[in-house]
Amino acid sequence: MLLQKVSTSKGEASSAGTIGANHTAFACWDPVETVRFYGEILGFPLVHAVPALGWGKDDNPDMVHFFFDIGNGDTLAFFYYFGWPQPEPLHQVLRQSNHIAVEVPDEASLMAYRDKLQAAGYKVMTVEHETIESIYVDDPNGIFFEFTRPLRDLTRLDADDARRTMDGLAAALATGGTSISDVWRAKARTHSPIGEPAIHVVDQPEWRGAVEYARRVGLKTEQREGYVVIHSAEPFEIRRKEAGLNLAVWFTLPAGGLEGRITRFDRDTLRVEA
Repeated sequence: MLLQKVSTSKGEASSAGTIGANHTAFACWDPVETVRFYGEILGFPLVHAVPALGWGKDDNPDMVHFFFDIGNGDTLAFFYYFGWPQPEPLHQVLRQSNHIAVEVPDEASLMAYRDKLQAAGYKVMTVEHETIESIYVDDPNGIFFEFTRPLRDLTRLDADDARRTMDGLAAALATGGTSISDVWRAKARTHSPIGEPAIHVVDQPEWRGAVEYARRVGLKTEQREGYVVIHSAEPFEIRRKEAGLNLAVWFTLPAGGLEGRITRFDRDTLRVEA
């Protein structure tokens, strides 16, 4: 399937007329180590700093606001506030969700940053997602920092599926939904339900191993509006390793829609029943 690219390239304006992030800013509590980490280890040029008296509200602390060049005219900025206590660490879920991802052009660049970080004594995690491959590290302030490289362009199908996802989430919440399965079921209702146990798989390269596995083991498959529906009149299972899916992609396998119920979904097996 040939799909039109819909994401912008570097320097292009979005359909809203914007041209990217001028800067993204975080608070920091160790400015010396922050400058060493971003400036010396990662090599981001320090390009601007604002040492300012606290202003605005009466209790605003004095601060230093400093900026690193991360490419494409974008900067990564930090605030150091004098005398401001560091808060208790966020739960891991919230800490990982509040982060910045800096793009690199290719795998060699990504691995070079991984090697730099490991050589400096930092623990690095590598994850391949649906459309990107990333490395993650905790910076000196406990900020979850990501380098990423694109694996493919975003397409019209991605945008259409994103709208179905958000509409499905709204529908699930409106009816008291409490899990991602409620979203998946709502999505399946929007594009030609099969009427028997089924998962609707987005017709993109990262999930095609599961479609090929389903065909090898005799499950039924049908093309439906940008999705491949894997289904059977009987309960069926898909095995992750035999389908050749990594974990990040595996746990999004039914993202196009679900008919029936999932009775097992662990690191190895997905089982769908009526």
